Amino acid sequence: MAGFKGPEVQEEVPCNLIPMIDIMFLLLLFFMLGADMAQRDLEDVVLPQASEVKEDENVRGDEGTTTINVHHSFPACPVHGRTDAAGKDMVCREMDHWRVAIRSKDFTQDTMRQQLQIEADGELEDQVDPLAGKRLSKRRAMVRADRLAPFGLVQRIIETCGSVGLYKVEVGAAQPPKP
Repeated sequence: MAGFKGPEVQEEVPCNLIPMIDIMFLLLLFFMLGADMAQRDLEDVVLPQASEVKEDENVRGDEGTTTINVHHSFPACPVHGRTDAAGKDMVCREMDHWRVAIRSKDFTQDTMRQQLQIEADGELEDQVDPLAGKRLSKRRAMVRADRLAPFGLVQRIIETCGSVGLYKVEVGAAQPPKP
């Protein structure tokens, strides 16, 4: 009787990497599609809370919006973000600690005028304004200031917007809690 010989045992089994590569590409595609690839115009600021909100849907037009963020950018500040003995927020009044960000780039209070002028000159009205004597910008400016930001800085930004021709200025605030 002839003996039945079983299958030969392979000593080395190669690892098939094709399915693993397919899975890695799928994961990469999933994370890329899920990631926010847009340029961020919004710095982390805690907006002041509005006492009232009146929304007007007819205000928005075709013009673009330039977002101007006022934020604290000095992490070693001994005052900012801390509370005093009474539990009130301490406010940093060092003007060098505050930055103005336009299109995710930080500007000092002196250099922001140049950037705002570039923003204003991008889209001009068709006709000369009779009061200003020049063509004003179509763009809107949205000022988003941290709730602890010095008001004088926000006021200076609004004045600078007006002087370069950005006359459609809005100030951002957080909505009040619903009653």
